[in-house]
Amino acid sequence: MTLRVAVDATELAPGVVGGVRTAVRLLLQALHEHGDGIELTALAPRSVPVPAGVRLHTTGGPERPRRWRRSDALQAALRDFDVFHSPVTAHPPELEHGPVLTATIHELPFVVKPSLEGPIRMLVTWGWLKKAMERCAAVVVASEATRMQVRTIHPGFADRLHVIPHPCPPVPPPPEGGNGEHDGSILFVGRLDKRKAVGKLLEGAIEHPGEIRLVGPHKGRARRGLEQLARKLGMADRVRFLGQVDDAELDRLYRKALAVGVISVSEGFGFPVLEAIARGVPVLATWYTGAAEVGGDAVIRVEPKAPFQIREALKKAADPEYRRKLAQVGPARAAEFTLERTARAYVEMFKGAADR
Repeated sequence: MTLRVAVDATELAPGVVGGVRTAVRLLLQALHEHGDGIELTALAPRSVPVPAGVRLHTTGGPERPRRWRRSDALQAALRDFDVFHSPVTAHPPELEHGPVLTATIHELPFVVKPSLEGPIRMLVTWGWLKKAMERCAAVVVASEATRMQVRTIHPGFADRLHVIPHPCPPVPPPPEGGNGEHDGSILFVGRLDKRKAVGKLLEGAIEHPGEIRLVGPHKGRARRGLEQLARKLGMADRVRFLGQVDDAELDRLYRKALAVGVISVSEGFGFPVLEAIARGVPVLATWYTGAAEVGGDAVIRVEPKAPFQIREALKKAADPEYRRKLAQVGPARAAEFTLERTARAYVEMFKGAADR
């Protein structure tokens, strides 16, 4: 029997950026290419760019995702499906004759460091997460690190958790002759929110002469705070805010970097880890996070609060012998995170949820 699966594709709307968007795009591609036994449909209130070949159904209704997920338009559409998967742990009210609900939880930073979100937001998150998990027949997390976070605050739902890593984003072939010599730069890719600990990366790199290149949607208070810190540390001329860049430029930045910094206080997965090691580029990752878990032996583990560890890690990243070894180990590790592996695990999870 073919299982009719709908996936919330609102994160693919124009203007949305971040790891969740990447995860949704790759999940749809994986299920389309390798989802044996399911009939896949992406759902959104308006047209969104889905991977080639993926069927998209536009339901109409409110454009704002939170309102749409509780709209009559979505509820009507869901009557045609057996499973509805949300990549953001948010669902419409459970239907009397509706589909089985599943979801993805990406991370819960406040479990690691409560001050990241504050007591009020912590309580709100705890409450809506409990309510969402009560409705879900299965919940996906992308790493053991996130599974432990969920079990810490909601141990009663442990039997519903499935650890399914995301696949590695596509990486273009290296230029003729390989990456060539690095230019001494340290690269950060992502948002500048508190959990990313970019300030700690600057403090650890204060003696490093190369540029610190920051790629992502960098605006507002977070950017101003980092600019102020860079001036205080005397490295304002070496910290470059590059904003959003196209794929070709991002590939070039990765390949020329001495190292990529992913020293977040909390990280549920970390696509930059896979993107870097797939190119044979060293990565600095925080010990206890999903980023270190994903990278395995292909990353250098550090404690963000220990600048001397960051300094030593940068020295290791510059070592020619280490880089030669990583040129083999890194791509091999990244190659384990395939579309097929993700699709098979999701299909098994969907079928198990439908049978509950």
